[in-house]
Amino acid sequence: MIIKILKYLVITVVVIIILAALIATPLIIKARGEGERMYAKYDSYTKEVLAEKFDLKPYSIKPEYQKIHPWKALKLFKIIFHSQEGERLARVNTLDATMGLFMKMFTFLVRPNYNFNLPMFSVDIIFIGGKRVFVIEIIDPAHIEDDNIKKHYALMKARMPEVEQFEHMDIEMEWCKDIVTDFSIHVNAERADDDLLFDIYKTYLNAYLDMAQQAEPLIPEMSAKVQEGIEGYVTSLLAKGGPAVNVFKTLLGPEKQQEYVRTVMFGLDK
Repeated sequence: MIIKILKYLVITVVVIIILAALIATPLIIKARGEGERMYAKYDSYTKEVLAEKFDLKPYSIKPEYQKIHPWKALKLFKIIFHSQEGERLARVNTLDATMGLFMKMFTFLVRPNYNFNLPMFSVDIIFIGGKRVFVIEIIDPAHIEDDNIKKHYALMKARMPEVEQFEHMDIEMEWCKDIVTDFSIHVNAERADDDLLFDIYKTYLNAYLDMAQQAEPLIPEMSAKVQEGIEGYVTSLLAKGGPAVNVFKTLLGPEKQQEYVRTVMFGLDK
């Protein structure tokens, strides 16, 4: 009798698992497809605007860093890295990340030439089914004010009343709160907010790129201050940690993480 009951229970559990898989599969496929479409929307717009405003050349990345795919057989985690460089924008990176069954992330990072008074521009947007994690950071460790900076920062700040409606996230890295501007964005949102979020992204992106176009060359003393600020930020990021660099440390190991972050992400080393 006990054996028959156990067999019945096992069969019941298997049936439940199969039914759950059948129900979940279409939802997973839909969520993954939506993430891919949203990634393509941000990626294509970014490439279009960059091509209009700047003459960028591909930056050659070591093959081992072009694609990070640690669990290839499972197809659960993949990062593809694209990098460019130019005169004013010393390093322009786009990261295409697929995580888990249906999580997709668009990452965009600009490290400017030290000869211009420009902050770094960092974007991380995660699509998880109907949920959104939306992060735009203007990272300004040098804090050199000029009319060009003020003008374009004002365009970004003008969107803050709309940003206030969203659920805000705390900055995990306390050490950089005085470096990341107060009009940077760290919010959770929903699928219904996609149009507004994309429009805010376009405002920040275009304001940053226009600011880069209009930036005047710095005198050597000020250029050194920008360089010191940016390199100090990256050094602290590696020493004190952050969400992205911690992931790379797990995937690549400490030594390769250092090389990856300094060489590929920020272009501090050749």
